[in-house]
Amino acid sequence: MNFNLIKIFAISLAAVGLIGCTISTPVVKSGGFESLSNTDPSKGEIFVYRDKNFAGAANQYDVMVNGVIAGSLPNGSFFNVAADPGENKVEPKTFTNYNFGKGSVISVEKGKPYCLKLTLNFCMQCKSADINVVDTIQCENEIKSLNKVELK
Repeated sequence: MNFNLIKIFAISLAAVGLIGCTISTPVVKSGGFESLSNTDPSKGEIFVYRDKNFAGAANQYDVMVNGVIAGSLPNGSFFNVAADPGENKVEPKTFTNYNFGKGSVISVEKGKPYCLKLTLNFCMQCKSADINVVDTIQCENEIKSLNKVELK
């Protein structure tokens, strides 16, 4: 009898880990990578991406730019958003105030592209991620095979 209870607990724990624990903003697939181009010369263009990995595959991460949800990243995806010149804070919508994930502040210039990569951190009771600046060469190499997504 105790063995069956342990099996049920283990299966339930695995299911929660695979399904994920929070609801993220809905997105739609909208194509693939074309280039790190800027659509508005009076603004900068921020590209945020997440590699395709087995670990954390079921979780999707909302990303905020200056406190507003700008996109959401399912496994193996990216989005881009126009940004005003000046300092812009890009961070995951996780418990960053409690040190579960961190973002980056970038100084955006008109007409320039910027790349940031979301990487997962795992803790037992939450989903957490960091968003760090990467150079454009690394970004172009890693983003080519990912799906572009947009908010619904």
